[in-house]
Amino acid sequence: MARLKTLVIVMGIVIIAGATVVVTTIVQRGIVQRGGALGEPVARGVIHLPPGARVMETRMDGGHILLRLDLAGGGGRLLIVDAQTGAPIAAFDLARDGKAR
Repeated sequence: MARLKTLVIVMGIVIIAGATVVVTTIVQRGIVQRGGALGEPVARGVIHLPPGARVMETRMDGGHILLRLDLAGGGGRLLIVDAQTGAPIAAFDLARDGKAR
């Protein structure tokens, strides 16, 4: 009976130590993949919008950001920018009935 108690205690200690190693590894890998300490931005950049434009929606896919804009003079635009630099990749004006505004 004493051997069984000792075995259970040792197995409990091994489980706790193993869980600690797993949690520590996950946290460290998460910090490294983000590029630094938690809370630090991975990239900074400026995205230049047309005068009077309002951002209505954003989507992110891989290294690109899609912005849906309402333009000041009416109409809309889809703007695709690089997520790291903010450099424009493509812009599409939205038109009704096939006519651009």
